[in-house]
Amino acid sequence: MNEITTSSFLPAVRNSAIIRGKTFVGIDFGTSTSVISIASYDESNNLIHTESLRLKQKLPDGTLYSSEIIPSVIAWINNQILVGEGASQLKYQLKRGKNIWYSFKMELGEDLGAKYYESELRDKAPFNIRNPKDAARVFFAYLKYLITCYCQENSISNDISYAVSIPASFEANQRKDLLDALMANDMNVSKQALIDEPNAAFISYAVSRASEGQPMFVNPDYNSKVLVFDFGGGTCDISILEIGYSANGFFSKNIAISKFTKLGGDDIDRYITYHYLMPRFLEENGKKMEQFRTNEKKQIASALYKVAERLKIIINKTLSTLTTDFTIPALKNSDTKTTIESDVKVYTNKGELKQSSFYLTNKELTDAMSVFLKKGYSKTTRIKGEDEYNSIYSPIESAIKKSNTPKEEIDYILFIGGSAQSPYIQEELKKYFEDSEMLVPANLQTHVSQGAAIHSLLFNGMNKCLIQPISSEPILIITKDEQPKIILPAGTQIPCDTIIIDDLVTSREKQKVVELPICVGNVRKLLFNLKIESTLSSGFPINTPIQLAIEVNTDKMLIARASCMGVICHVEPLSPFANKELSTEERAALKAERQANLEAENNGGVPSKETLIALRLAYDKAGHTFKAAETYELQNELYPESDMFNSIAVLYNNAGATDKAIEFYEKALEENPNHKYANANLGSTLRFRDPKRAKECLQRAISVDPDLDIALIELGRIQKSEGDTQGAKEKFQKVYDRYLRQWKTNSLPKYAYGWFASVAEELGENDFAKEIRRSTPGAQGEAYYDPENLSKTRTNMLTTK
Repeated sequence: MNEITTSSFLPAVRNSAIIRGKTFVGIDFGTSTSVISIASYDESNNLIHTESLRLKQKLPDGTLYSSEIIPSVIAWINNQILVGEGASQLKYQLKRGKNIWYSFKMELGEDLGAKYYESELRDKAPFNIRNPKDAARVFFAYLKYLITCYCQENSISNDISYAVSIPASFEANQRKDLLDALMANDMNVSKQALIDEPNAAFISYAVSRASEGQPMFVNPDYNSKVLVFDFGGGTCDISILEIGYSANGFFSKNIAISKFTKLGGDDIDRYITYHYLMPRFLEENGKKMEQFRTNEKKQIASALYKVAERLKIIINKTLSTLTTDFTIPALKNSDTKTTIESDVKVYTNKGELKQSSFYLTNKELTDAMSVFLKKGYSKTTRIKGEDEYNSIYSPIESAIKKSNTPKEEIDYILFIGGSAQSPYIQEELKKYFEDSEMLVPANLQTHVSQGAAIHSLLFNGMNKCLIQPISSEPILIITKDEQPKIILPAGTQIPCDTIIIDDLVTSREKQKVVELPICVGNVRKLLFNLKIESTLSSGFPINTPIQLAIEVNTDKMLIARASCMGVICHVEPLSPFANKELSTEERAALKAERQANLEAENNGGVPSKETLIALRLAYDKAGHTFKAAETYELQNELYPESDMFNSIAVLYNNAGATDKAIEFYEKALEENPNHKYANANLGSTLRFRDPKRAKECLQRAISVDPDLDIALIELGRIQKSEGDTQGAKEKFQKVYDRYLRQWKTNSLPKYAYGWFASVAEELGENDFAKEIRRSTPGAQGEAYYDPENLSKTRTNMLTTK
């Protein structure tokens, strides 16, 4: 067996003199917390030393607090800025985006304009925080200040070279925003300043084992596989490495990176909050969940997240002490309560809510964790109003599939990140990878920054890149071919030489514009659209060759250019969509959201009526009906008009928020008791909940309009349930005949297709009902490319006579 020694990491020929007088820093920039480490090389003992820095952070009361862990939080209070622990203590007292900023790492790469349009620092130099990229810039300015102070206090050179760790699945737009934030602070970053977090973790773990005289071993007969499970506050990154020995000594290469998955310890806190703490909190205050809009529920949840995190950590630590060989005892399913005292106050439009004592049982945490440990097709749990909850098996299976390595051939599992300390996580992976050795470092939260520091030392000081990065997803182009064309496979070593794609041609005669939509991973993740516009009035001839050149540089930034008959492409970036699989309608909704943010910033935090209308319509078209309803409700609050309540109620009803719908139908009837649509809609909604009231509403609607379709159908159903089948049939037939006339003349309203099908079924026309449902028109959205302008592959050219 071959040992992984410190020497094996160092370049064979090295000039140690060039690293003297320099400081090599690694920053683990985390979603929740960050850590800074320094690496140095001891020539006399041929060892690499790392140290995580205990740095001073100011608390809200002005006292100083020192820790290796720096919360990635910025706060503005009493005309002073706090970063780190002091800001974190105010996390749930201040308003996110206004005077406190956190989780901005996972929002890098977005282009939603002034997302923090309420920011009290938006126009205050030198901070000027308007979006997540600005927040990252301010955060790194603070880290640089702390590092510089540490160097001065400890007589260390302030000639600093940095390396920063990031999620392996970060896409080009996210990496670019991070690099911009570093460069804005004049931080000395190299072309390979960014290192994937799992790679940094493995480097640190292997070096620390070697330094402690307990080196890892590599089998000389085959290359070992290491799965790095990096589970932090906001990300769950999986990297699979292949390690071995060659003629040049130890080598390590990345063979797979998991697909980006929104998953972290924060999501566990969110689930605990929404399913256990918030219901009890509202009950304590005599309130119900449905009384609050989503934004208010999020405000209440924010005040409870810290409580959820503390309860989760306490129970995890208790169970960890009782866990043997990665097996948690049966106590995890008990009703044993863990209680903490914490004064929580939230001000809402329903008054002040408060509570001072909270509890969580072992079984509740076990049930919550089961959501994140799901296998199979239902790995993602979707709950209305809470976003989705993803399982750890989504990134795990993604990485294993890409690596073409059966899980039985994974030799080591290395745990990294605060959330990976959970005994539930470790027990689950031990059962799943039963043939693998579990590697659990003494401190799971500092290894990444120490690995980044070692990377800084090796690359910046010795010009050696220990683990060559690879692309995490394939890059492909949409053409007129049946399948999208892969132009850069997943797992391509980075940086890669320029790749020339020379088998694309124009697809039709007199083509004025050629469009080359480039995607990441699949056709729903559009990165940008290259356009080549002909300078000739006659356009491009059919089958004209197109040349496309792409390369990925050391920081995983995609560079692309295309030409046709000497005309160079026009690039239209489509950030923020690299990490989000979105439909055309969802893209339109994000564009409308961006416009609303920009306008709100310029208008004192209040968007215009026109912008809210556009945003509501975009949400509705994208299928975000609940967001559409809330936007309409906000529009009514800011720009009240008569007769809006029924429309708001319809949207809430379509979103499945029945109680909210009833509330607004009632408001519409308070305004106008003879509102025929509100009466019909409320009657329909109450048909099973309050049949007597439903019948009254429906009869009032028909007294106003004897031909009102929905009222006739619902009254007919009530009559049928009461045994009056003839009276019911007459009403069904009346509506059926009217719908049929509209159907035959292509004038049937879109809303009526479902009602028409149900009436046809009431009259025994089941086959016709199926035909009606099949023909329901779908949403027509704005396209981000014109299919007529796509290219095609030369081998797929059709010969024409």
